[in-house]
Amino acid sequence: MILTMPRDAKAYIAKTIIYSAMAVSSFSFAKESTQSLTTQQVDEDITEFVALLNQRYAYLDEKNVDQTSFEACLQKEVTQIKTVNALSGHLNRCFEFFYDQHSEVRPRPRDYYLPMPTALTMWAEVGNDTATIISIPHNGYAHKIGFRAGMKIEQINQKPVFEAIKAANISGQKSAQTWVLNRLLTGTRHEQIALTVSWQGQSQTLTIDTRQVVADILKDKPILTSQWLGDIAYIRPENSLGNNALISAFDQALSEYKDASALILDLRNTPSGGNSDVARGIMSRFISERFPYQEHELVAVEREFGVKRRWQEFVYPRGENTFTKPLVVLSNRWTGSMGEGITIGLHGMKRATVIGTPMAQLLGAISGHTLRHSQLSAVIPVEKLFHVNGTPREAFLPDIEIDHTNNVDNEDLALKAGLRHLSKLARKVN
Repeated sequence: MILTMPRDAKAYIAKTIIYSAMAVSSFSFAKESTQSLTTQQVDEDITEFVALLNQRYAYLDEKNVDQTSFEACLQKEVTQIKTVNALSGHLNRCFEFFYDQHSEVRPRPRDYYLPMPTALTMWAEVGNDTATIISIPHNGYAHKIGFRAGMKIEQINQKPVFEAIKAANISGQKSAQTWVLNRLLTGTRHEQIALTVSWQGQSQTLTIDTRQVVADILKDKPILTSQWLGDIAYIRPENSLGNNALISAFDQALSEYKDASALILDLRNTPSGGNSDVARGIMSRFISERFPYQEHELVAVEREFGVKRRWQEFVYPRGENTFTKPLVVLSNRWTGSMGEGITIGLHGMKRATVIGTPMAQLLGAISGHTLRHSQLSAVIPVEKLFHVNGTPREAFLPDIEIDHTNNVDNEDLALKAGLRHLSKLARKVN
């Protein structure tokens, strides 16, 4: 079953993709953003930006940023910044010291990196002396043009991969290397990214066309897809967790599968995150009593006053027929932000077995702060988020972790593992 959106809902999700998903559309840079700024206005906005990070950025200690180098970056050639657009580019580039894909200054310039993981076509990791593609969305863009999990990346745009990473690693931290590598693989708008890779004893060069990637993201899509897999229901939100219309669409789909023996909730296409109303709307259909689903910590309070503020957020059952039979959640590197929240929530409520790969590992709950003169929005994580067992959300791992690097036959290994797991549960019951 495919559920499409009404016109107003399509407009809503389009805005979610454009703005909440890090502004990848052609309309993401407002006309007024080219307005002029004086040197004093630039200086004051930069000062405000630094103060904001020092006061409210929740992961400041974990990032171990070299503050002297960071502030030197912000002051470099600052007198040449004359427009809001130029200031956005400057702040975003210096923000790379934090190597945090959940943070940015909006709207970003059109020649800056595309959003990650929304526009990331593959996930790669840096080892001691290798850069390896670890995961690719099943039948996604990267797979269609020839990439495979397990490939070793030798060059990026004809430059040895570790030279490319070093040149782009503004923080200089070794812990930032994998983040930098995936930033390079995401690329900028209208870019051809040539990757020389080795696999099964052969070397070849394949090219990512980011114009096609952006076009695919902006295509009109259903709000969710669903189907029967034998007597098991399968529901997959299609990057729509920021669209409140998903709540009623999910209810409709769930009503059609009320007699299913089990359900697979596929959250592998939620890279752009969403909002907590939708998340609670989904989770509330799988419980019969109130449960906490995640913990929040507002670091700024302790930073300023020495008083820790941490609390749990709850989900309440909703609807006449909540689904209480076995549930599997599928996750991958494109399970982002609110998708991660739903995953740890259902797991923490002991309602789901999670199968797949580590998630996008987006840090915390974000909030935007408008800089006084430029009216740019500095979006940063202001709250740390945790599984109810205390595990940081970004450190959560699936119950059953899937390795894609030997998936020569292009099987949907996570889905197969989910069906296998539910089959075992059914045999135990019988």
